Amino acid sequence: MTPTIGDLAHWWQLAPSGLVVLDEQDRILQVNQTLNHWLGCSNSQLIHQPVSELFTAEAHLLYQGVLAFRLSAMGAIDEAHLNLRTQQGESFPVLCSARRLNAPDPPITLITMLPIARKDQLERELLEARQAAQSALEENQLVIAELETLRAKLESNNHELQRLTLQLRQEARSDPLTGLPNRRHFDLALEERLARASTNRHSDAFSVAILDIDHFKPINDTYGHEVGDQVLKQLALILSSQIRESDLAARIGGEEFALLIPETSLEEANSALERLRLAIETHPWQPVPVTASVGVTGYLEGDTRESLITRADSALYRAKHLGRNHVAKG
Repeated sequence: MTPTIGDLAHWWQLAPSGLVVLDEQDRILQVNQTLNHWLGCSNSQLIHQPVSELFTAEAHLLYQGVLAFRLSAMGAIDEAHLNLRTQQGESFPVLCSARRLNAPDPPITLITMLPIARKDQLERELLEARQAAQSALEENQLVIAELETLRAKLESNNHELQRLTLQLRQEARSDPLTGLPNRRHFDLALEERLARASTNRHSDAFSVAILDIDHFKPINDTYGHEVGDQVLKQLALILSSQIRESDLAARIGGEEFALLIPETSLEEANSALERLRLAIETHPWQPVPVTASVGVTGYLEGDTRESLITRADSALYRAKHLGRNHVAKG
């Protein structure tokens, strides 16, 4: 059966799209019931109103500023995204297409509107998700940057801690005035050498010497402690320049120094120390000449740190008794 005009009019009213007919001034001539239902308005409220009044304030400007001009110039609009304004003031997103018909006379414009609320919601959710992801990424990057800063700071602190630990170890085993090893360092080195000798009867011989600056107290009393300190520092430099890399020279008291001379017999050590005594005597000291007395002893099986030091001290006493500026064996 061929549809009648009445059937077509009925179907037009119930079409799933919103339908609008406009006159040549873009005023509403007719709308279908679908659009009325979306907007919550009756025909009487919409007829003869400018079509732009159907839209939200933002869509109103878009329609008047862009779409109306394009429709006038091109006669058609395809799939323009606009938002209707319902009677309750809510936004209802639609996709608009329009055609201007020059016949009949005067011309009319037909507009179809497809609801895209679900699509609009998905797009908004997608946009919000993207913004949230971007924000989370930026926050993560900030956290990563902060962690990297903390890691670098921690690494720097660890390096500084290691440096300070090494410095403290060095300071704990060094004499702060001369820079030579101190008494503790010397005692540990001597104990290690004795332990090696006690477990290996065929180990090389070694010698121990005690050196004392002659008449050091009068130097301090006459010229002051600053001059005395300079004497100690200069003597430390002479010791460091005269001994071998394997030898150990340490400051063990005020003006007293000790030497550990490995792989060296008592006679060899005595000769080396005589050269050291002469280097001290001939150094251009100012403001007063400086000499030193030395006592030296060699390792004997069964020796302890105390027995070696006692013999070296006894030899030093003999060197002093001989008139100072001597090397004596013990």
